[in-house]
Amino acid sequence: MGKKEEVKQQKQQIEDFIRAFKQEKRFASTIVAENTEPAKAAQTDFYPEGLLPPVQNLLQRMGIEKPYIHQAEAIKALLAGKNVVVSAGVASGKSLVYQAVILNSLVQNPQSRALLLFPTKALAQDQAQKMQMLCKELNKQNPALPAIVNGIYDGDTATDLRGKLRKQANILFTNPDMLHLGILPNHTLWSAFFSRLAYVIIDEVHIYRGVFGSHTANLFRRLKRITAVYGIKPQFIFTSATLANARELAETLIEEPVVLIDKDGSPKGERHFYICNPPVIEPALGIRRSSTQEISSIAKSLLQTNLQALLFTGSRRSVELIFRYLTADQKIADKVRSYRSGYLAEERRKVERDLREGEIGLVISTNALELGIDIGGLDAILLNGYPGTICATRQQAGRAGRKGNPSLCILEASGNPLDQYICQHPEYIFANNPEQALLDPNNSEILRLQLLCAISEMAFKEGENFGALSFAEIQGHLFALLDEGLIRHIGNRYIGISGKYPAGDVSLRNAGNQFQILADDELVGWVDSGSVKWMTHPNAIYLHQGETWVVKELSIEQKKVILEPVQVNYYTQATQFTEIALNDLWRLENVTGGRKHFGEVTVTRTITGFKRLRFWTMEVLDQEELDLPPEIMQTQAYWISLAEETVERIRNQGLWNNDRNDYGPKWEEICEQIRQRDNYHCRNCGATGDLEVHHIIPFRRFEDPDEANEPDNLVALCPRCHRLAETRVHIQSGLAALAYLLGNLAPFFVMCAPQDLGVHSEDKSPLALGNPVIVIYDNVPGGIGLSRKLYELHNQLLYAGMDRIKGCACENGCPACVGPV
Repeated sequence: MGKKEEVKQQKQQIEDFIRAFKQEKRFASTIVAENTEPAKAAQTDFYPEGLLPPVQNLLQRMGIEKPYIHQAEAIKALLAGKNVVVSAGVASGKSLVYQAVILNSLVQNPQSRALLLFPTKALAQDQAQKMQMLCKELNKQNPALPAIVNGIYDGDTATDLRGKLRKQANILFTNPDMLHLGILPNHTLWSAFFSRLAYVIIDEVHIYRGVFGSHTANLFRRLKRITAVYGIKPQFIFTSATLANARELAETLIEEPVVLIDKDGSPKGERHFYICNPPVIEPALGIRRSSTQEISSIAKSLLQTNLQALLFTGSRRSVELIFRYLTADQKIADKVRSYRSGYLAEERRKVERDLREGEIGLVISTNALELGIDIGGLDAILLNGYPGTICATRQQAGRAGRKGNPSLCILEASGNPLDQYICQHPEYIFANNPEQALLDPNNSEILRLQLLCAISEMAFKEGENFGALSFAEIQGHLFALLDEGLIRHIGNRYIGISGKYPAGDVSLRNAGNQFQILADDELVGWVDSGSVKWMTHPNAIYLHQGETWVVKELSIEQKKVILEPVQVNYYTQATQFTEIALNDLWRLENVTGGRKHFGEVTVTRTITGFKRLRFWTMEVLDQEELDLPPEIMQTQAYWISLAEETVERIRNQGLWNNDRNDYGPKWEEICEQIRQRDNYHCRNCGATGDLEVHHIIPFRRFEDPDEANEPDNLVALCPRCHRLAETRVHIQSGLAALAYLLGNLAPFFVMCAPQDLGVHSEDKSPLALGNPVIVIYDNVPGGIGLSRKLYELHNQLLYAGMDRIKGCACENGCPACVGPV
């Protein structure tokens, strides 16, 4: 089948599915927005002068007669000695740029070296295979050229191969973590490599933001400090998804000028994008059907076709839940696979291979498959909830429809304000430019740790700069490291402590150490230290590719989790208690209704217990307490405090919900009457068991308690549905509701993942002399400037919250605007 016929057939299959999707009432009624991007033809140019004939001939033999315009422009700038960032869409051929110039340098100088950094091992392996093929073909066509040596250098590389790569590798594939942990601390073993280093490639640079980006910027300071010893100043090549500040991000990472190439000349197939909002199943309560249930139903429909799809979902737990729901249907079970961090490498590689070879119809994944690993030509993408940024949304949607083929993407919104904002303003995704990436290389905690690593690698001299930072700007950190006994000062040099290896104690990604997950002494998977307590606490149910295991032991000291297989009808969800104390107030400003603050705080978080929830219905079966040590972190925070007169004014209007309700002396008797009236079934989902009684119109809206407690205003609900409607203990409080709303909207303003920020509310807070506060803090030790940015964008954040509340169709507040919290 020719390319035109293939595209035509695929287009017909997608259109047939869309037609059926729109005709099926249960799906059609949920569509809130649709957008179709027309196909776009390729724009090509000639190979630039300076790209040598052997390389041009190689590329043309590989079927690349002419480069796309962005490839040609980028190669030209690199051959002129510039640093370059190529910002273009998914599957636009960005890797050809660095492949061409690396091979060109090797034809000119066979001793040339290139360092290629990829954010994941899988991506490095994928690109290494492609480069290996090009190198073999180049050597075959040019026998006089010495054999090009390339290889992967990471934690899985065999010891005997490591020595060969250090001395002989022309092209080295690795990741920032290995550069940090294994290469720079042992740079004296790499003199043959660093003394000939021509290019440093940073792939997928758009993910180098937040903690990871801030650490990596300092990693490049360390790298350039070492290459300078050998008289080498390498060129940097960045590839990036479409990003608002790709050049600024690249320049911040390496502190050098970078040329931006962003005119994407690659062909694009027709792209259909639908935003769906789950149906409201209880209008009075504002409860919608779960997005997980909706996206699972759509996935089932897709699996009835020949379309191959990838379903992205936001958490490891939801990957496992959706996989379990879909594989319960034996008709489709063999077509479905799951993919996430924590699986063994061989498990992930098999899924990638099976997907690429068309052996399976659907993979459910976290964003682990968002990056450019070659998984073949997918037809459709399903998104369980908004991925958090426009950049991530386009990256995930772009995984389908490669090489100019048509594609389909369906985003199923969850009930949180971020998703509901998208449903209300779909143009935010369709019309806006992607967000900016934020990082802070000079973050105090990160800079201190990276300086310690740099000094361990090579002594610091008095007056020496660290990247663009002058000696005066880092001197305070050096004195602090001296006071802590972590370095020594001898003569005019600062030197490391002999035998110490500080890089081993510093994680670039704030993920911490990895814990082994074992069953019968056999390795099942891995979990990072940041997740181990909530994911694998004692008696937790651990989900792995549809199987259920119970955690019998968690050893923090030995970094081990011990499992036993178990057959249960529930999963577990940890509960956490958070306390925040003030360390230092840096900025304070009066604003309407109160004050806004910015400063340093101590956040103490403790996993206090967990709930057992029934699969699919999410009914709470019971709860259990835990006694685990707390996690304590110093960080930066932005908080809003309400003035006493503001609280009093709201209280007088009957809108202040933080005081405890008094439902009257006959409340328990009334509750039993309502349960009996509703036949001891939840009015929303039909569950039996423990039932709670909920006020449809909030109790505080009534001056007369008897009027609020009229039977028509009361319903019996199971604990899960009650949580969705308000919360069991003041969930629908005005303060907690506002915190929920602002915390869910904040990622829009600073382009970060929701987990990069923490949100907390307190009606009598030590942060504001006992006044009520809403706190949004950097969920990173030391902070990286996210909350500082929110402090500056205070008004914009509040206006966005107001817009969300006004645009919500609910009567009294619902999960889409102010709860559940």
